Amino acid sequence: MLSGTSLPVNTLVKIKEGLLRQRELEIDRQKQQIFQLHARIRENELRAQQFLQNQRGPSDEPFILKTKDILHDSVSVNSSGPPSDGLCCNRGELGRKLADAELEVLHLNDFLKQNTQKYTEDIKKLEEKMKTRDRYISSLKKKCQRETEQNKEKQQRIETLEKYLADLPSLDEVQSQTQQLEEVQKKAQDSEETVSRLEKTLEQDCALLKDKETVIQAQSRKEKELMAAVHGLQQKVEQCLKDGVRLPMLDLKHLEVENTQLLEQREQSNKLIDQQKKQIERLTEELTNQRHTEDGLTVGPVSPASHMHDVSLLLKEMSLCLLDLKALCSVLSQRARGQEPNLALLLGIKAVSISGEEHESGEAVEGDNMLRSKVQEVSQLRSNIDELRRSVSDRYAQDMGENCVTQ
Repeated sequence: MLSGTSLPVNTLVKIKEGLLRQRELEIDRQKQQIFQLHARIRENELRAQQFLQNQRGPSDEPFILKTKDILHDSVSVNSSGPPSDGLCCNRGELGRKLADAELEVLHLNDFLKQNTQKYTEDIKKLEEKMKTRDRYISSLKKKCQRETEQNKEKQQRIETLEKYLADLPSLDEVQSQTQQLEEVQKKAQDSEETVSRLEKTLEQDCALLKDKETVIQAQSRKEKELMAAVHGLQQKVEQCLKDGVRLPMLDLKHLEVENTQLLEQREQSNKLIDQQKKQIERLTEELTNQRHTEDGLTVGPVSPASHMHDVSLLLKEMSLCLLDLKALCSVLSQRARGQEPNLALLLGIKAVSISGEEHESGEAVEGDNMLRSKVQEVSQLRSNIDELRRSVSDRYAQDMGENCVTQ
């Protein structure tokens, strides 16, 4: 019997039905053989009876009635009278033939019994196989039922998964969401760039403001010096007039010219101071506006005092770096033109003194970490500028030494 694990159920059922058909055909063929044997036995009996009827005599009725006692009648026939020789021979042959026929009939009966027993056993086996086939078919039906139930469950699960997939967003929706996310990220990046650009602009404006303040302070100091000189000359003139000393005409004209020049310088200084004050006011307004915008963009409160200290320190450092860069550029341009460079600018005497004062004042200031880092970066820039200045001065000294040696 084949196992139903490796083949489908329908295939197994078809194979079993084919085997049953073959068994049934074999049973039918064996039954036909049995019927044929029965027919042959009957034909042999009929032939024997017909042969006996054709060969019987007037005194052979007991032999015809009892064919089975033919052997016993041979004794009575011998005692009844002396028959003819031909009749005795015929009777002997008939007895032998009849005995042979009986033996053949007995053999055929035995063979029939054996075949019937064999066929009954085969039929019983086939019935048992039919019963096992029925049990197997019932088990297969149960298995098919279980599989149908499992298929129903799987179909329900597939339907639920299809509903879940239908509820999921489509590819177009995902693409649109990703596109919106990219747009938002791009806007955030643009806003960060805008903030950084505004911070750079603020730093530049603060540097310009610091430069203007330094220029204004220098102009105010110069104005004070000029006013002090004018007052000193006026006092000298008044003293001279009081003493009655007459100055020569040339000295008087020289003093008048000098006085007019000083007055013109004072007027120019006043105009320049007014212009610088207006520019400072404009820059302070821009700076306040930028600070307001920066305060709106930044997160978390910052103390204004520390912030202003750090900003002022940063502006001072940047202004000093700008001055050093300008001085270095002028020195390099003088060297490129073949002129003698300004030794004060080359050695950075003024810048070094100012940077020392600013460094001492900057050590006492505490501010935000970011502005401190900016101050450190600017200080590093100044140190790099100093190194460049030293290299240029060393190169200049080497060139001067070579020129002296060649001369």
